[in-house]
Amino acid sequence: MSPRAAVLVHGTRTSASQWDPQVPSLLAAGYTVVVPDLPGHGARRADPFTLAGAIDSIAAAVRTAADLALRPPAVQDQHGPPGADGTARVHLVGSSLGGMLAIHTAATASLPLASVTVCGAAVQPGPRTARLYGGLVTLSDRLPGGSDGSSPLFRLLLGREGARAYLRGGRAGAEVVGPAFRAVASLDLRRDLGRIQVPVTFLHGRFDQLRIQERAFTAAARHGRLEVLPYGTHLVNLNRPERFTADLLRVLARA
Repeated sequence: MSPRAAVLVHGTRTSASQWDPQVPSLLAAGYTVVVPDLPGHGARRADPFTLAGAIDSIAAAVRTAADLALRPPAVQDQHGPPGADGTARVHLVGSSLGGMLAIHTAATASLPLASVTVCGAAVQPGPRTARLYGGLVTLSDRLPGGSDGSSPLFRLLLGREGARAYLRGGRAGAEVVGPAFRAVASLDLRRDLGRIQVPVTFLHGRFDQLRIQERAFTAAARHGRLEVLPYGTHLVNLNRPERFTADLLRVLARA
């Protein structure tokens, strides 16, 4: 069997720990797993978020995963040292902001990819959308427990274990939201999708609010596929982790 590797990219304000529920099953299935922190998030909260920095982080994680896949399966929270000579093909998976960035990275960087899987990121933000979202986040942070994720509503949306995974690596401040969404608002994601040579799967929870352009996005990809799961909301990997993990493994195996 050829080496298998996956890079998992988190969404806004969480960190690599968003993927805690999926990592053990991916490792058990024989994947090498790399889960980077984006600039401004997790262990890199002191680094200002920039589009170039985010793309570099994802590209470096893919190259690291390709090298490490030639060794026994391992998980790296951050970019590990170079592995043995040679490369393996890498499955790139992104959630929300991470999904949008994964699309752009796959389209613009020369990487050893096997597939791209996008969760909760089938929408093209514009400048007005970015400003509106930033304003809503600022308002929500003023609610009790809103800024640190200790609100009971937060646990209600994600579940106790999902909230723990979301917060384990720390929660980025609201100041990262504006730069992050201005960055993706500057992209043309449908044009990017047309440049990706490997299969692209949109894997969305049924009640995900960021799947509103999923059909147009799927059609824009050269090898696009849409799967709407019969469960889950925006962060489906956290609010329905067991079912989502099984479906993600199935999607990666097919790709």
